[in-house]
Amino acid sequence: MKKRVHKILLILCMHIGLFASTNTIEIDLNVQYQEIDNFGASDCWSMQKIGSWISSQKEKVADLLFSVEEGIGLSAWRFNLGAGINHNRIHHPWRTVETFEIGQEEYDWTRQEEERWFLNAAKERGVDQFIAFVNSPPARMTRNGFTNCTDGLGSTNLKGGYETQYATYLADILKHFRDEWDIEFNQISPVNEPQWEWNGGNQEGNRASNSDIIGIVNALYTKLREYELDTEISLLESGNLNSWYNEIEYLESEYGKTYGDYLSSVINNPLIKDKICHHFVGHSYWSDRLVGQLTEHRQSLFMKMLPYFTNGWKYWMTEYCILDGPLGEGGHGRDLTINTALDVARVIHYDLTMLRASAWQWWTAVSPEDYKDGLIYTDYKDNPNSQNIIKSKTLWALGNYSRYIRPGFIRVGCAGASDKYGLMGSAYISPDSDKIVIVFVNVSNSNQFVELNLSGLNDGKFVDEFTPVVTSNKTGDDLKEYESFAANTGYEIPSRSIVTLIADISDSNHIDNQSNTPVNFKLFQNYPNPFNNGTRISYYLSETNNIQISVYSLLGECVKTIFNDKQESGEHIIDWNGTNNNNEVVGSGVYLYALNIGESRKIKKMVFIQ
Repeated sequence: MKKRVHKILLILCMHIGLFASTNTIEIDLNVQYQEIDNFGASDCWSMQKIGSWISSQKEKVADLLFSVEEGIGLSAWRFNLGAGINHNRIHHPWRTVETFEIGQEEYDWTRQEEERWFLNAAKERGVDQFIAFVNSPPARMTRNGFTNCTDGLGSTNLKGGYETQYATYLADILKHFRDEWDIEFNQISPVNEPQWEWNGGNQEGNRASNSDIIGIVNALYTKLREYELDTEISLLESGNLNSWYNEIEYLESEYGKTYGDYLSSVINNPLIKDKICHHFVGHSYWSDRLVGQLTEHRQSLFMKMLPYFTNGWKYWMTEYCILDGPLGEGGHGRDLTINTALDVARVIHYDLTMLRASAWQWWTAVSPEDYKDGLIYTDYKDNPNSQNIIKSKTLWALGNYSRYIRPGFIRVGCAGASDKYGLMGSAYISPDSDKIVIVFVNVSNSNQFVELNLSGLNDGKFVDEFTPVVTSNKTGDDLKEYESFAANTGYEIPSRSIVTLIADISDSNHIDNQSNTPVNFKLFQNYPNPFNNGTRISYYLSETNNIQISVYSLLGECVKTIFNDKQESGEHIIDWNGTNNNNEVVGSGVYLYALNIGESRKIKKMVFIQ
């Protein structure tokens, strides 16, 4: 029996991190990296359709995307400027979009009403960062008269010499939004994934060589200044990571112009580098395979980006969904479970930590497809009588970042969790240095216990407790807030979950000394520990007060309240026999016991063995 108990104890000790399996997380507030600008998503292509839904359903979608109380609190929204309905070459009903233009410098401002509804809904819910982006110029301005390209017909589908007309079209729209609709776009993105040919694809798209892009930027910059618009030009939505530093030889052979090597040839080009905003934007497609891509591609790109970072530039990740995936299985098959959510969270983690992305934005906020491309899904495309809203775990996984890491937060040092097959973690501090947020992604099949070592706090500052917010496959674990735990006790991150830990940074110099909470009370280690029949918990009170002693699971669930009443000052002992509030014997494992007095709390760990 003793050998069996010893073996169980050894397993439990390893489980809670007393041996090599401990994840000791070093959080250093003095080590600071990038400032976070936003987390966002785009209205492509779905908002043009679901914007016609009944008001109550649209409001629910908007709350899920933009509300920090009911949803994931996105802080940026990408608005697609459509190129015009084109059913001749685009047969997918959702992937060709109205254009405001009806003729040169003539517009129908009643169009894109559905998308504009969600733009305003975002603003009403506190979003104040808006990006307008374009997949193709209007058909009137293209070489083939369509909103996607033709094989061999020009290095870009924009007609030669039409750069100024295209710039006027964009500036006219931006000015109308500002002056008439009170929406000022922070950025305009005039090209999107210009290194793909877009020949007859079933959606809007336009290739553009580097010289084509430079011509568009120069014309657009001039027009924005003429209209006194503060909107910045954002470049250039690279469709993969490698094109930032590699030229695309097959396109150069086809069209006789340079494509790719965007950092050197476009971003740093002396003709435009002072005319574009000082962030460069790209997509994380084709960089998510666990072997050979996820970390390797990002490490290579980071070394190319580093000189730009040191000169004040930022990197924004502005589009991603599962196209290839960690094992190269592709994006087909709608998945509402934690599996895709974890795959996405892993990409977010490495984009933020390895590429130092200051923004991270999902592709299409709402999808009608049987594909891994949505935060929210609907069956409305195939069943127009249905205005259903289907929430995925990917929605909530992004929310573990977007709801709590707000614009202006700074990523800080976080060492001890960077295993793409296991536990990953990153940490952030608020602009006022009064809040810490740590996000853990546990893709493994086992729980991971973390002990948090916090350094870099100013004199008098301290962290008392963390509140965990959990997304997992467990029903109800959709950004579910669990019981807070003492900062010095650690926490067990559930298997296959994303967990955000949130803490206030308190200042001992501003504690109300008139508080009725006793300054001096102590909680001692239970004995025996480990135990299997019962254990004794002892504590000391400096004065009479109302106290509560409770036992919690490592996930913060209250197992049993042992005592909840007024008690005299002095030393006290109370017993716990290993049962819950229903007087049922609990399972073997690690538990926390807490002494609560007013707003103060002390917590310790104990091990129960049946």
